[in-house]
Amino acid sequence: MRTIALTLLVAIATALPVLSASPPGKSDKKVKNTYIVVFDFACADGDHGTKLSDSIRLRLARHKEFSVVDSLTTRDHAKPTGARADRSKLISLMKDKLLVTVGIYGTVSVRGKQVTADIACINFTDPTKSADWTETLSDSTQRARGLIARAVVEKLTGRPEWTPPQYGDEDEPKKFAKPLNVNGSFDKGHAGWDAPDLAATFLVDGPKGRGKVLTVLTTVNRDQWIAYRRKLRMGLTKPTKDHGVTYKGGPVAALEGVHYRSDWIDARPGQRYWLTADKKGPGAKVFIKGFLDWSGQASGLPESSLARLGLTPEKFADLPAEKQQAMIKADAKAHPERYRRECYRWYLNCGGSGDWKHHAAPFPPRGGLPKHVKWFQIQIYSYWPPGEYLWDNVHLYKDPRQTAPLPAVDARTKNYKTITTTRPAKKKRK
Repeated sequence: MRTIALTLLVAIATALPVLSASPPGKSDKKVKNTYIVVFDFACADGDHGTKLSDSIRLRLARHKEFSVVDSLTTRDHAKPTGARADRSKLISLMKDKLLVTVGIYGTVSVRGKQVTADIACINFTDPTKSADWTETLSDSTQRARGLIARAVVEKLTGRPEWTPPQYGDEDEPKKFAKPLNVNGSFDKGHAGWDAPDLAATFLVDGPKGRGKVLTVLTTVNRDQWIAYRRKLRMGLTKPTKDHGVTYKGGPVAALEGVHYRSDWIDARPGQRYWLTADKKGPGAKVFIKGFLDWSGQASGLPESSLARLGLTPEKFADLPAEKQQAMIKADAKAHPERYRRECYRWYLNCGGSGDWKHHAAPFPPRGGLPKHVKWFQIQIYSYWPPGEYLWDNVHLYKDPRQTAPLPAVDARTKNYKTITTTRPAKKKRK
C-alpha cells in the first residue's frame, strides 16, 4: 500500500504514458484523443466509490488528450465495478459498447478517516503491448478523494498535475521598502484602521518589544454585537465600554467572525505585493480585498446615507427616477467609499499557534494585479474557534524583486461574466 501525501504527489515514478488512440475499429492517425471510461467504483461503505469516480472523470476532462465517457452513459452499461471484476467481460464491454481503449475500475473502503482505493486499469491503446496496471492508494486527510483522484490521473498521463502556488514557495525578501498601509504595527493607535469597537476589537499594550497589539475576541455574543455594530455604522453611538454586549450565548465565531479593516490603499495594475503578519492564537486569515468604483451602476442609496438624509428605502423608491439619480450622484461624490464594490480577493492563511508566529506570502499568486482593481483594503479576519486572537505587524509591501509591471493571469476557471463599471443604457418607453 502506498500512502498519498501532499509532498509525494509531485510525480509518480512508475507512471505509464497513455498513447494517442482512435476508437476501436478505426485507424485515423490524425485523431489524438484517448477514449476512456471510468466505471463507478464498488464500495460497501456508502457512496464514496461513486464520488471518487466522478472526481476522476472531472480531472480527466481537463486534459485535451482524453475523451471521457459521461457518468450517465457509464451507468447505463455497467453497475459499480470492483477491482476484481472479470477483465475479459470488461474488455468486451469497452470494445463493443463503449468504444474506448482505456478503462478504470476499482474498490473503495473507508475505515474511520482512512480512505483506501484499489484501482485497476485496462489499457489496450497500443495493441502491440500491454499497459494494464493496478495500484492501491490511501489517504486520511479531509481531501482524500481529491488526492486519490489526482494520483490516478497522474498515473494515466505520466506527468504531475498542475499545482497552484503554495504558501512558502518563495522565500520572504530580507528587505522591503516602506509599507503601503499606515500603522501596521498599531503603535499609533487606530490610525490607518477602524476604531476598535471595545466589544470584539481592542488595541492594548503587547508583551515587551511589541508595543501596541490588536486583540480580537470572537467569544462576543453574535446578535448583541451585530446590533451594536449597526448603531456604530449608522452614527447612533460611539465605541464605548458600556456597550451592553456580553460574551454569553451564541458567539460570533460560529458564523460571521470578526473583520478588522484598514483604510483604503491605492492599487496599481501589474504590481505584485507581499503581505506580512504576526499572530498569536488559533488559525485565522488576513484578507486583501480589491475594489472598483460601482457608482455608475448604483440604483439606490446605502443604508447609512438614507439615515443621514432622514429617508427610508420606501420613501426613496417613491421619488422620481431623475431625483434618485441626482441624489446617488451627489452622495457618491461626498462619500465615494460607500460605492466601492469588491472585485478581487486573496488571503494570507495564518495557522494556529500558542506563541507569536510570523506569516508572509506574495500575491497575486501568478502575474500582476488585474487592471480593474483600484483600491485595496486589508481585513484581519478572526473566527473559529471562539477565543482570543492577537495581531501585530500587519504590513503590505510592493514586491522588491519586481522590476517591471506584470500582465494579469486569468484564473484557470474563468468567470461566466465580466465586471463592468458603467450603468447599462435604459430602454426608452414607448
